[in-house]
Amino acid sequence: MLAEAELQEYLDEIRQTVCSRCVERPAGGPPCGPLGKPCGVEMHLEKLVEAVREVHSPLAEPYLTHNREKVCTDCPFLHSEHCPCPMDTLTVLVTEAIEAVDERHARRERGRQWLSGLPGQPVGPALEAIDRAYEEAAGTWTGCDWPTVFGRARLDLQGVSAAEAESRSVESIWRRQSEPWEEAAAWLRRLEGQAALAEEQASLAVAAAHRGEWREALAHAHRAWALEVNSGRHLRHETPAWQPLFRAIEAAAGAPAAAK
Repeated sequence: MLAEAELQEYLDEIRQTVCSRCVERPAGGPPCGPLGKPCGVEMHLEKLVEAVREVHSPLAEPYLTHNREKVCTDCPFLHSEHCPCPMDTLTVLVTEAIEAVDERHARRERGRQWLSGLPGQPVGPALEAIDRAYEEAAGTWTGCDWPTVFGRARLDLQGVSAAEAESRSVESIWRRQSEPWEEAAAWLRRLEGQAALAEEQASLAVAAAHRGEWREALAHAHRAWALEVNSGRHLRHETPAWQPLFRAIEAAAGAPAAAK
């Protein structure tokens, strides 16, 4: 059984990356249930997450089939003309949203394991704050996670990876349809590179902090935050990834006992 906070993370991801593209969504939604439109995601979220987790395929059909077996069979709207589930039309997007959350969880767990293996000075309140900031940020910024109006085609690239944009470019029949996605793929590749470099700098910052090398730690943390700022993410996303880590290391490095 999934914890309430974990379920909320899945729901938040779906609402950010999927709901805006749902043709069934009533004005003012989500949530849609209180507006008189039952929603399969809202009704069966935990079963839906479990069903997606049990399938690993590059194709959409296995997910759709498994969801029907695991989720639809117990739905009170089964065989009615008012099926509330968006999975028939939004299978790929819902699956990607759930798998994105799972990937964040996996990255955070790897981050925790990495932190636990760091040598260095005894962990006091300052290092605890630094480790906590790193754990909370690790894996949260990997690419475009904010709404966009990109290029002449005004594409919304929130939750879209460079690989997905490249795939859409290749699948487009006409050149005028593929060009916007080629441009989007190039931009997303640069953004994903910035995100990966920022996380690498954050890891170096934490490792330096554990060695007591505060100037080096502060320099790496500043680079991580600067990369995020230069991407424009801090203006469009309500939760910055690396600013809290920079602030925690800045505070520790400024303490007389930690200065070096």
